[in-house]
Amino acid sequence: MARPLGARRRHARLTVGTALAALVVLAAAPAFAHDDSAKSTKKKKTTSTTVHDMSKMKGMDHSASATKATKAKRGMVVIDGALTGDSPCELSGPPASVGQVKKDAEGHDHRGPLQQYPMTRAEREQLIEQQRQARGVADKYPTVASAEADGYKKSTPYVPCIGAHYTKISLVSKFDPAAPSELLYDGTNPDSKIVGLSYLIMNKGGAPEGFAGPNDQWHQHNSNGGLCLNSQAVVIGNESTTKKECEARGGRKAQLDDIWMVHDWVVPGWECGWGIFAGECPELGGRVGGTVWDKPDPKAFAKATGAKKASSSKKSAKQSDSKKKKSSN
Repeated sequence: MARPLGARRRHARLTVGTALAALVVLAAAPAFAHDDSAKSTKKKKTTSTTVHDMSKMKGMDHSASATKATKAKRGMVVIDGALTGDSPCELSGPPASVGQVKKDAEGHDHRGPLQQYPMTRAEREQLIEQQRQARGVADKYPTVASAEADGYKKSTPYVPCIGAHYTKISLVSKFDPAAPSELLYDGTNPDSKIVGLSYLIMNKGGAPEGFAGPNDQWHQHNSNGGLCLNSQAVVIGNESTTKKECEARGGRKAQLDDIWMVHDWVVPGWECGWGIFAGECPELGGRVGGTVWDKPDPKAFAKATGAKKASSSKKSAKQSDSKKKKSSN
C-alpha cells in the first residue's frame, strides 16, 4: 500500500540526511585516518608534470558530470612528483579516507595538486563572479559561532587537510555559489575561524553543473558498494569494507548514487596550494579532534615522517645505482 504524501516527504528528507551524514562522518573517522594498510606516498619536489586519470582509480568515483563534456573527457588528474612530505597536511598523516590513497596501475596515489585546464574568457568571468559570491559567504560566517547561529550544525570534528565540517541540510538540493551546504573551520570552538567551503549536493543523473570551467571535479564515495553505515547513519567502514565485514560490524553498505561533493578553498589566507577545488589543502595540519594549530598526533606524525625517510632512501638508492651504471659504461 502506498505511503501517505507526508510520510514519503519525511522519508525523502531522512534519506538526504542519512546520505549527508554518511559522507561527512567518513572524512572524520579516526579509524580511517590512520589505517595501517593505507601508506601515503611521499616524494621530493620535482618539476615533473606527469598526470594520472583519477576517474580510473579505485576507492572513489571521480567521474565528471555528463552535462560537462570537457570534464567528462579529462576526468580528475594530479601532478606527479609534486609532494614533498613537508606540508602540514602530509605531516599530519595519511588522508582520512582510505579511498584517497588507493593507487593506480603505476602505483601512484592521488594526494597532491590538481592539474589545471585552460578556460575561455566567458568561463573565467563567470567563475570570478561565482567566487566573489563564495567569498561573501566566508565574510558572513567568519566563526563557528556565526555558522551555528544560522543553522549550520557540526557534522565532523576537526580533520587535518579538510577542516571541521558544519552542515546545513536544507541547502543540499541545489548548487548555489552563495549558499554552500557546508562550511569548513580550523577547529570546533565558537571562535574557530573559517578556512573553506564545501558543496555537498544531491543531484540525479550525474554531477551538478557546478562552477564555470573544467576544473571543479566533483566526486563520490561509491566504489565497492559504497560506505558501511550503522543504524545511526554513522560510517563504520569505508568503501573498501566488504559486505560481510560490514554486516559483522552491525552495519550495511550504502550506495549513494546521487550525492556529489567538491571543496572550494576560497577563504583569503587559506587558498589551497593544491588547487582551489582540491580534495585536501596542504596548509591544514593539526590533528583529528583538535585544531589546525595543534601538533600532529605522534603516531600519525611518525608514520608520515617514516614514509618520507623511506621514500628519500629509495630515491637515493636509485640515484646511486644510476651513477654506478653510468660509470661502468
